Amino acid sequence: MKKLLKIFIILVILGAIAYGVKTFFFSASAENAAGPLVSAKVVQTTISTTISATGTLEPVDQVEVGTQVSGDIAKIYADFNSKVKKGQVIAELDKSKLKATLAQAEIAYRSAETDYKYKESTYNRVKKLSESNSASAVELETAEYNMNSAKLSVERSQNEVNQARLNLSYATIKSPIDGVVLKRAVEVGQTVAASMSTPTLFVIAKDLNQMKVMADVDEADIGQVKQGQRVTFSVDAFQNETFNGTVQEVRLNPTTTSNVVTYTVVISAENPEQKLLPGMTATCTIVTQEITDAIAIPVKALKFTPADGTPMAEPPQGMRPPHESGDSSSVKDGLANANFNAGDVPKGDFKRGNFPPPGSFPKTFKKRADGKKPSGNLVWVSIDGKAAPRPVKTGISDGVNIQILKGLSVGDSVVVSQETVAATKEKSSVSSPFMPSPPGKKKK
Repeated sequence: MKKLLKIFIILVILGAIAYGVKTFFFSASAENAAGPLVSAKVVQTTISTTISATGTLEPVDQVEVGTQVSGDIAKIYADFNSKVKKGQVIAELDKSKLKATLAQAEIAYRSAETDYKYKESTYNRVKKLSESNSASAVELETAEYNMNSAKLSVERSQNEVNQARLNLSYATIKSPIDGVVLKRAVEVGQTVAASMSTPTLFVIAKDLNQMKVMADVDEADIGQVKQGQRVTFSVDAFQNETFNGTVQEVRLNPTTTSNVVTYTVVISAENPEQKLLPGMTATCTIVTQEITDAIAIPVKALKFTPADGTPMAEPPQGMRPPHESGDSSSVKDGLANANFNAGDVPKGDFKRGNFPPPGSFPKTFKKRADGKKPSGNLVWVSIDGKAAPRPVKTGISDGVNIQILKGLSVGDSVVVSQETVAATKEKSSVSSPFMPSPPGKKKK
């Protein structure tokens, strides 16, 4: 009798445990069951694809002003940030040595000119004597030779005078363009030597209202960059402001740094307020593709899969079968063999009242019975809170939205996610502190 009682107690305990386990998993399954669909409207928006690059701001035209003669800097008329005009004197070298050289050249010229006149008159006199046989032919030739040599000496002396005057003019440094002095590299009294190379005295930018960004684009992205593309960029000095530019040139010469190959892209930019300064680092976004008024949906709508138990909407008219076969296997086979060309209504064994369960849709749409992947993409549209599959053809994506070429219209609702029953209950349990509590229930 005691043994039977023990067995009975053990059976009761096991039954209670089994009931508890069943209740726990059933309730957990019920809590995780399919809840309301979260949808988003199909809208018209601008979708663009971009690549990123960094570069340095430079003036469009920049000139290094030097000197062709050596000497000491006597005067400086322009400083950093000075605005100068073309032909304006910005510096002078000490001219005393150059003036002395010019004076010597002029003296040599006058001497050569006097010598030429003397030898010219000698030649004319010998020529007359030769005509009366009073001078020999040799004397005539010698007089002519001396005259011609003196004439060449005059021309050489004249060139030396011109060169000395030119060197004296080089001692006055003038601005070659209208612009702004970015750099002054010399001081008064400093000696500059132009014997080996031209020393730089000033750096002048032509117009800071126009700037260019010398951007380095990675070799993986350079194929997408074309002349005329729109560019936005920012600089650290104005982090909350965006500047606009245009791709002006894609240079073919590569630059290799630490085995990384980049290409220089020249981006032109307006700078009317002159906020952009030479040397600033610009973080650029080059718009490689841009479509305005594109029909678009969120990218996550393509990744959505309905949960088991999701209510299904009636299939479209074109998706209903031409025959009355209604077993689930024929429905699934029809789905699996359907070729979903984007924008076309899929063909398969759909039957009113025997629409396949939601869990079968993602699997059957992904692979056909012949093993081939159907073309196009699949989204789920929300019709009166029920899900319905819709094949679509997609275009470009910016990572958030994706363009729809076929299959959807503006105003349609696409499912992007789905809540669980537990989440729905949790939301409904949250009450406003300003709402009165039910009778007999105390507020916590």
